[in-house]
Amino acid sequence: MRPPLAPRTRIARKARRCRIAGLLFLLIAALVAATIPLAGLWPAPRSHCGDQGCTWSSDPVTLFDEQDAEKLRAAPADIQHLKVYVQRPLVRLGLAGIEAIDVGPLVVLLVAAGIALRRLGGPPRDAFAQALPWLRRATIAAILWAIAQPLSDSLRQMLLYRGTSWGPHWLIALDFNAMAMPLLLGLAAYAAVWALESGLQAQRDLDDFV
Repeated sequence: MRPPLAPRTRIARKARRCRIAGLLFLLIAALVAATIPLAGLWPAPRSHCGDQGCTWSSDPVTLFDEQDAEKLRAAPADIQHLKVYVQRPLVRLGLAGIEAIDVGPLVVLLVAAGIALRRLGGPPRDAFAQALPWLRRATIAAILWAIAQPLSDSLRQMLLYRGTSWGPHWLIALDFNAMAMPLLLGLAAYAAVWALESGLQAQRDLDDFV
């Protein structure tokens, strides 16, 4: 049986794990952010692997919801017109902008969580106090992300409708059942961080008074 580690050694190991986890969050954030220009350069990328190897293709029909996608697949002329439409520079720019609305809050969430973990892995004296503001930013980003996803889906389809025979029209694809749980979790996390910040500030005020 190995002897128990000294307290300083345990703290050092936990701090190192926090720093590694924080770095992982930051790397994932960079990968997610890369999808923003990709959405404009190559909309709806898909891969297919078989005996001859893997091939990549782009089918803008997959950017629609399942019901509209089925209607498009039944109209080859619409599909061809849509493929020409998405080649326009302004349409590509619009798709990249909508992707930024979709994943932007997620990128901020991952970056803030990564920096918070890096702060927790720093010097023990003020590590928690330095991490809390970043955790608060992460919870705000989580709340925004819950709202941004259905909003971006609606904007994307409204943009692409212009490339079909249906023509431009409004679409509000808000699924409140799907939004409710992420939104409630984000609000609960924000309230928890706010309570921790308030407790830390009260402790500081007490120390100053004493």
